[in-house]
Amino acid sequence: MTSHSITDTEFAAALVAGRVEADTEIRAQAVRYVADRDSIEIVTTRHAGFLIPRGWIGALQDVPIEDLAKLEIWPDGSAIEIEDWDIHISVDGLMTAILPAMLPTRTVAAIFASRGGKATSDAKRSSAQKNGRRGGRPRKGAKTAVA
Repeated sequence: MTSHSITDTEFAAALVAGRVEADTEIRAQAVRYVADRDSIEIVTTRHAGFLIPRGWIGALQDVPIEDLAKLEIWPDGSAIEIEDWDIHISVDGLMTAILPAMLPTRTVAAIFASRGGKATSDAKRSSAQKNGRRGGRPRKGAKTAVA
């Protein structure tokens, strides 16, 4: 086996990247199989719960019910697994794939559109401040003098 050493800078960068992923990805806090509904329950680190029919998760369709009780979460909450079956499922990937199936198409489109409209940058912020000092955003079609 070859050894690989990393620098302090690489380690610090990996820690920062991990924190960013933990803040932006959906992570699991708890997982269990709900037999009477033949579903997987996932509770996220933000205390939201999801009950997903097992049939919607392709990797779990052929797993016997007694083995579904062995579902576990990775220590960082990024995945659920059944080690005996070598099944590892990304929680963020699963939720990203499942949520559109749970919600009406228009609702999903509205969610993504509203997030896109909230994108900010230094240039956008500066422009909004200038427009605010001049009385707000110029009306469409209005000719404005460049100051």
